[in-house]
Amino acid sequence: MPIKVAIDAGHGYTKALVESGERVLFPSLIAQAPQGVDLGEFGQSDTVRIDGQPFLVGESARLHAPPLWSRDKAADPDTLRLILVAAAQLGAVGPVALATGLPLSWFGSQRRAFREALMGYGGVVELAEDRLAQRVWFESVVVLPQGVAGAVVVLADPAYRPGPYVVVDVGYRTTEYLVVTKQADGKLAYDATQAGSLEAGTHAVGAAVAKALEHDCHLSFTPAEVEDGETVFVQGRAVALAGYREQAQRVVARQIRDQLTEVLDDRLLKAAGIVLVGGGSALLATAFPGAVVLSDGQWANAKAYLSA
Repeated sequence: MPIKVAIDAGHGYTKALVESGERVLFPSLIAQAPQGVDLGEFGQSDTVRIDGQPFLVGESARLHAPPLWSRDKAADPDTLRLILVAAAQLGAVGPVALATGLPLSWFGSQRRAFREALMGYGGVVELAEDRLAQRVWFESVVVLPQGVAGAVVVLADPAYRPGPYVVVDVGYRTTEYLVVTKQADGKLAYDATQAGSLEAGTHAVGAAVAKALEHDCHLSFTPAEVEDGETVFVQGRAVALAGYREQAQRVVARQIRDQLTEVLDDRLLKAAGIVLVGGGSALLATAFPGAVVLSDGQWANAKAYLSA
């Protein structure tokens, strides 16, 4: 029996789950390992080998890899590699039954190609020098729409009374939105005319912080350098990032709120509730007072993929 794995390969983070409850999460960053000086036991050995080729994956690739920015995931080898590594990190060996997803605006046009690219895809993964090589391949693949999948998990809770809900999935690059009506019998009805993706997400916060630092410090920073951490250094001086980040978060939250208000109009006002999921859900909490923010919202899509 193939192991069942759900993988949400977002532009910001890759999240993966198995039925036992084990999960892995790491930044969606991957780059071929650059050549460097051999420091022996003093050097870091955090490369992952895929079919013998060394890669930096996740946090170790932060200074070497740009974010996954491809609009065509089926044609993006880095996306396929990240999904493969995530499965291996969950202990997969041999055939895997995979459930994954795509942003709403890309789902209709790309789901078939994405599924075909993943079907049979695999390789030999060596996660560390002291780990055995794992041969992994995807024997079956289900591709689901992001946001819709998360809504299934959220609104199945009986605490949500019947009525129309606006579900907003705030990701790194995109923000998915859809109007879902919970019926009296608990079933969900989706309005395809009130669903889509905004080209906006939490990446804009890092980009704004980097731009502000460049203005104040006359030194270029990449968003990856300032997305995490409390300080950066400029000529030996520590520069705190908290103030820059808070200001950028307020601006980006207003921008996403305004875009959602424009596309959904009075559906926001007529909703029984607004539910915020995704890794960036907390970003919109102040922009939509009274909205429900899932405490484990970053995993909503992956949980729904696994149930499928």
